[in-house]
Amino acid sequence: ESDLRVEAFRSSGPGGQHANKTSSAVRITHLPTGLTAVAQEERSQHRNRTLALARLDALLRAEEEAGRQALRDEVWREHAALERGAEVAVYRGPGFRREW
Repeated sequence: ESDLRVEAFRSSGPGGQHANKTSSAVRITHLPTGLTAVAQEERSQHRNRTLALARLDALLRAEEEAGRQALRDEVWREHAALERGAEVAVYRGPGFRREW
């Protein structure tokens, strides 16, 4: 909660007589990452806040998963890079003698 900035503003589109009087749309910003989620579908500010929180949670999870995937890709690239001269020791035979 302390990392979030919640803003209420007037939603766009047709809304009838109360459209220019109520601020029912909600924008939530996660301050450490700068990710933003907006909800303005519902007439209730509380429901829009719930929707925006759910969207922000999904964005944060996707961002976290992308970071984990980038780390996995980097580890795979390092693993797949073969260098000349990096011999692999093989042990064969009844005495398990080392072969290069």
